[in-house]
Amino acid sequence: MEGQDICPNCFAHSYKDGACSRCGYQVSFDSHTGSRILRAGTTLRHRYCVGKVLGEGGFGITYKAYDTQKGLICAIKEYAPNGMCRRAADGRTLELNASSSKMPYMAGLKRFMEESQILIKLGRIPSVVNISESFQENATAYFVMEYLDGADLGQIVRAAGKRLPVAEITDIILQVAVSMDVIHAKTKIIHRDISPDNIYITKDKKVKLIDFGSAKEVSGSQEGFSVLVKLKLSPPEQYSSNMAQGSFTDVYSLAATYYYALSGINLPPAPDRLNGKNYVPLKQLGLGIAESVSDAVDRALILDTKMRTQTMQAFIQGIAPAAIGGAKRVVSSYEAEKLVRQREIYERQQGRQSGLDRQAADKAAREQLKKQALARQKQQEAVRQERERQQRAGRTSGAARAGGGGSQRVSGSRQGTAVPYVSVLTGPSGGMSWNIPPDRKMKFGRSKTEANLQVVQPEDISRVHCEIAYSPGKDQFSIRDVSTYGVFYNGRRLEKGREYRFTPPARFMLASKACIIELGVKYEHH
Repeated sequence: MEGQDICPNCFAHSYKDGACSRCGYQVSFDSHTGSRILRAGTTLRHRYCVGKVLGEGGFGITYKAYDTQKGLICAIKEYAPNGMCRRAADGRTLELNASSSKMPYMAGLKRFMEESQILIKLGRIPSVVNISESFQENATAYFVMEYLDGADLGQIVRAAGKRLPVAEITDIILQVAVSMDVIHAKTKIIHRDISPDNIYITKDKKVKLIDFGSAKEVSGSQEGFSVLVKLKLSPPEQYSSNMAQGSFTDVYSLAATYYYALSGINLPPAPDRLNGKNYVPLKQLGLGIAESVSDAVDRALILDTKMRTQTMQAFIQGIAPAAIGGAKRVVSSYEAEKLVRQREIYERQQGRQSGLDRQAADKAAREQLKKQALARQKQQEAVRQERERQQRAGRTSGAARAGGGGSQRVSGSRQGTAVPYVSVLTGPSGGMSWNIPPDRKMKFGRSKTEANLQVVQPEDISRVHCEIAYSPGKDQFSIRDVSTYGVFYNGRRLEKGREYRFTPPARFMLASKACIIELGVKYEHH
């Protein structure tokens, strides 16, 4: 079907001089341009004709396409991490910008294929975008999805300019909740990235949950998850790699999305809530929301995972009275009897917990976090004191042997030249590491021109996110936050613009998607 006369929008042979005489599409309307994008008319898998770009992110590009075998319009998502690769001379193949990008590129490719397999495994569950196949070609990967024509919930809320009807928003959230209930029960998969931007409403009023790139399969309560967060929507357990995640994790994110869609107000990020900042319950915002529905949202937003609403079915029952037609309209996600049994179990649990105050539970969670942070600080101080003791012992013994002087550095039992480094532990750039020169300020961020230490990250990582330096005389790192979304240490956000000093090794979390970096020193022998 390749040809210059094919319209990138309707795929009719009526395209000439950048305009289509059939659908009215004009290339000047398209804001997505550049060499990173596949040319319109390119054929993939000898079957799919690529059209205009539907969306472009840091890790992939989604195209409108035409399936020549089925005669249907579809959508194709291509793995194309920005900053890591470019189009080869053939205009199709992706090639790496630098050999150092191979490891993060392949790690991202693996995650991309995992997302496609998860979507294929889910099959045709209502309110989940359908995927027909995935394949690798042009040194990258693709998957083919149903074409959705409409807008995401975030766009709808922002475009409305006023608060949307409670019943309408509740109906959308319930459709997502019902589908996620099926997914949790039948596949043990949690989404981990439910947000207004990932809930799509088509022109014919169908609701679709998209972007399963962060989804994981769990069995019971497991630990060892990658740190992946979306500010103001992710629960506290997603800020840690060693906290259990489960259906309750998706319940929090969907409740946060519901709160935003109803009020137009974002929740404080989970770390801020753990430090005492809270939100105004829906029932106090004058939206006409029933107290029982507001309380159900509050239960779903409890920071303590054990106190929080555990299942989507329980959340469904809590907010159903606000839907179009009320609670009677909401049926079981896949088996009415099971929903009734789950409701009974949930009510018994709520009865046992009725004496526990929600704010008291949140306070207990904050106190526990502070205790953990204090224990870590004590441990780090003990390590620092032991290092200093060993350094003094090493300098004394070195002076006795050589009469003082020497070109090597002694640190405990390690001898050699101290080499400070910055390593990315998690996130899309996980595995990247740099040796940095002593006494020189280094800029960490995603800007190719401004950052000395450049990473490929979402826009939550600023062009220059923080400034880092190492002082060999003091054996200390300094770090200064200059970002929009912050630098966090032990769950607490550092004051922007203020310089902090830390004894290595030290780890910091940068903004959302939890780009965690480590500042440390290694010793090289000569």
